[in-house]
Amino acid sequence: MNCRFSAKVLMHRPLSLAIALLLPALPALSESCEDRGLDYVARIALCDEAFAIAETDDAAAYALSLKGEAERMLGELDAAAATLTQALELTPANAWVWVELGNVRYDEGDVAGALAHYSAALAVEDYSEAWANRAEAWWDFRMAQNCSDDADQALRLDANYAYANEIKARCLIDLDRAEEALGYFDTAIALAPGYQNAYRNKLAALSALGRYEEVVAVADLALSPGTVENPNPAIEEDIYARRLAALAEYMPPDVVRAEAAALLQRYPENLAALNVQARALLAEAKFSEADSLTQPLRENPGDRLMLAVYFDTLAQIDAGLGRLDAAYSNYETALSLDPGLSKGYATKLSSLGFLPLSNSPAGVMTALQRCLSVKKAGCVLGG
Repeated sequence: MNCRFSAKVLMHRPLSLAIALLLPALPALSESCEDRGLDYVARIALCDEAFAIAETDDAAAYALSLKGEAERMLGELDAAAATLTQALELTPANAWVWVELGNVRYDEGDVAGALAHYSAALAVEDYSEAWANRAEAWWDFRMAQNCSDDADQALRLDANYAYANEIKARCLIDLDRAEEALGYFDTAIALAPGYQNAYRNKLAALSALGRYEEVVAVADLALSPGTVENPNPAIEEDIYARRLAALAEYMPPDVVRAEAAALLQRYPENLAALNVQARALLAEAKFSEADSLTQPLRENPGDRLMLAVYFDTLAQIDAGLGRLDAAYSNYETALSLDPGLSKGYATKLSSLGFLPLSNSPAGVMTALQRCLSVKKAGCVLGG
C-alpha cells in the first residue's frame, strides 16, 4: 500500500523573540509585561498600565506591541489586530510589530495578508524572523522555491535559528530534495531539543525517501517520555499516524491492523487508522462496510490534513459502489497530492485493458476516464 505522506502539515510557529533588538532602550515595564509571561490576561493588564504612563511614542508602542502579542496568544485576534495597528501608527518603522501583525493574519487563516505584512517588515529591516515567517507563508501557497529562498535569507542572518532550519527542510521536501532536508531537521532538533514539529516533519522526509523503518524509529523517539516537554496533542497524534502509515509499508497486515485498532482506542477518529482499516476491507471487496467506516474521512469536521492515500481509498470505495464521478474526482485529487501514485495507477489500468499513453498524471486520468466509462464499478485501481 502506498502511504506516502505529503509534507504539508500543521505548523506551530514560534513566538516572536526579538522585540528588544528592534526598539531603542526604553524605561522598564512591569515585569510580567516586558518579560512576556504566560499569564496573558495579567500581562495585558500590566501592559495597559505601562501604556497609560508611557511618556514617548516608542514606550507606548512597546507596551502596545507586547499587549497585542498576548492578545494573539489568547486567540483574541480582532483585539490583537487593533492593538498592533495602534502600535504601528506610533512607530511605523518597527519591523517586529509588522511581523506580529502578520502572525495575527496567519492565525486568522489570511495567509496572503500575513505574507504582505512580513514583506512590509522586510521593507523596514533585514530581519530573520520576517524572512522565516514569510517562508512559511510561501510554503502554505505551495511555492517551494520562494519558501527555500526566504529560509536561506533567515539562515544568512542567523544560522542557529531552529525554526528557520525546520522551515528550510520543509521547503526542500517540496523541491524533491528530501535527503538534503534531513540535515536541516537534525540541525533544528540539535538547536532546540524536543522540537516536536521538527521530529514530525522529519518523518515526512524519511517517508518521501521510502525509509519506512527509520520513520518508525524516529517516531518512537519523538513519542518517548522526556523527548518532548509538554507535547502538543495534535502533533503527537500526527506522529502516531505517520508511524502507522510507515508500518503499513513493511509489516504484515495483521500487525498493521492491530496497530490501527490500538491507535483508534487512543484517538477514536484518527484518519490514518481509519484508512488502514478501510483498506483491509477493500482487500476483501467489502465496499459498503468500508464506506461506512470512512465517513470521518469524507466529512473531516476538524479540517485535518487529508493525504493522497486517503483520497485513493475513497476513490476505490466510490468506484466499487458505482459512484463513478466521485471516484474520478477522488483519484484526481490523490494524484494532485502525490503524482508518484501515477505509476501504480498506470500499471493497474494496463492490467484492466486501458493502457495509458504515458505514466504522467494527465495520461493516467485520460485512461481512467475510459476505464470508468466501460468497466464502471469494475474499474477499481487498488489491490
